[in-house]
Amino acid sequence: MENRSRVTTNNHDATRILVVDDAADTRLMLSLRLQREGYTVLSAGSGQEAIEIANKEGLPDLAVLDIMMPGMDGFVVADELRQMGEVPIIFLSALSDTNTKVEGLNRYAEDYVTKPFAFSELLARVRRVLMRVAPERSLEPELPIDDHLRVNFSQQYAIMDERQITLTPTENRILSILYHNRGRVLSPSFLLSKVWDPMRKGTVESLWVHVRRLRSKIEPDPDNPRYVLTVRGQGYCLPQRHQIDREPTLVQEM
Repeated sequence: MENRSRVTTNNHDATRILVVDDAADTRLMLSLRLQREGYTVLSAGSGQEAIEIANKEGLPDLAVLDIMMPGMDGFVVADELRQMGEVPIIFLSALSDTNTKVEGLNRYAEDYVTKPFAFSELLARVRRVLMRVAPERSLEPELPIDDHLRVNFSQQYAIMDERQITLTPTENRILSILYHNRGRVLSPSFLLSKVWDPMRKGTVESLWVHVRRLRSKIEPDPDNPRYVLTVRGQGYCLPQRHQIDREPTLVQEM
């Protein structure tokens, strides 16, 4: 795997674009040019690396995917990303046949750019897609956990005392399921069935790891959580708002 770079601009809230192309020169050119336009760029040289980045960094605001890549092609990457959540996609490809374009646009993508292309053309399409989805995202609410913590599940972030925290897709799904079942103790088997794809069965150990990572992000004291609680021998629980104890509960892992 190549050493990926996350290029951060002076804009703290810069839109994040994931660029995926096995051609290093194309990937570098797009990363640098998009950076100069003020975007934060995540780059990957393969489909597998793109999925790993999305799992670790959270879904991007937009993905620019090459179709013809060895191993996991752009269509497969798009499908994997869409299983994690909503993310707009622009396909790049040297394939100009109508059937390929129609398949990409119907199944996955917001737009399709044929190689070779002028960067100005791609940039115009990037801006158009982002402008289209921006109003939808601006209406998505930040749901309160309590007076200190709120979460936007659609955009996969939490706000802890005005500090924004990016959640990975798995962390986001765990917290979302707990939120929509507040006050209930959810067994590990129930969470595993809801969080992981049936074709990629999770384990109790992997669930525990993700819960610990989630706590490290949203809990003031991860070793003594007040949000994601463990009920020994039963499962995990997010208390109702009025039940959250500002004196944290000692965790006793199952």
